[in-house]
Amino acid sequence: MPNIRIIDSISDAGSASRPNEDAAGGNATCAFVIDGATGLGGNSIVGLHGSDAAWLAQFAQSSFEQMVRPGREMAEVVEEFNARAANVVHEAAHSLPIEPWNLPVASFQMVRIEDDELVTYGLGDCRLFLVGDDGKVIETSALKGAAQAEREGARLALAHAGGFSAYQALAEEPTVRDELRRRRAAYNSPASGVWTLGVEPDAGNHLASELLTPTLPATGLLCSDGFAALADQYLRYSPQELVAAARENGLSTLLDELRRIERVEDPDGTKYPRFKMSDDATALLFEIIE
Repeated sequence: MPNIRIIDSISDAGSASRPNEDAAGGNATCAFVIDGATGLGGNSIVGLHGSDAAWLAQFAQSSFEQMVRPGREMAEVVEEFNARAANVVHEAAHSLPIEPWNLPVASFQMVRIEDDELVTYGLGDCRLFLVGDDGKVIETSALKGAAQAEREGARLALAHAGGFSAYQALAEEPTVRDELRRRRAAYNSPASGVWTLGVEPDAGNHLASELLTPTLPATGLLCSDGFAALADQYLRYSPQELVAAARENGLSTLLDELRRIERVEDPDGTKYPRFKMSDDATALLFEIIE
């Protein structure tokens, strides 16, 4: 039976002016990262330091560590978690109507040991990079192609907003914000095909899952898209190189490099189009052994 061991983890807010809306965690049988989606200008409903996304990420972290246990289906875990989150959100709203785009949502990616198998589950655009002892690489996300789509969307938004000089987060620009609100309002419905952690229990029926068969021992990296940008957006590393650098140099060194790219090399987003100068960045390094 394989075993999972967490080696290192890091989580850093993209801006000192807002809370970190990512989280990471694990237990004896799983490891995971969570990426809360920053609010789009509405009032906080539950709020953690004024952020529903930060609340949802922290709530999911503690809930997953308690709820993900041997023999329990992951779809059932997500269904129950989202039902709990919905109860908290609607009680906090005091029966007042909530705009669909203002409901808290989050992505996650998890690696889980189930009997003698290794499985990954996810919703949204977090990333997994896994390198087996034979050097073969497995990389995946529940929302494939998200990095390219976001890059193209950010390119258009940057051109419209005039870069980061006026808005450090493009979602603050009214026209861009309206379009992002329109898209997010469609989440957790067949119309969008994007399912998340949040307030819709049916998301448990739309989990992306893959059986993983690396040669053991294997080393893996779970990342929010803000950290995975080193490979997916900034192209500084291949997936294999990113895992090797994390193991050899530590996650803090990679985080320093990430922030240097964003804040020194490309502070205006012209080379690497993105919706924020710096996104929250979270990574968890782990190994799978026999």
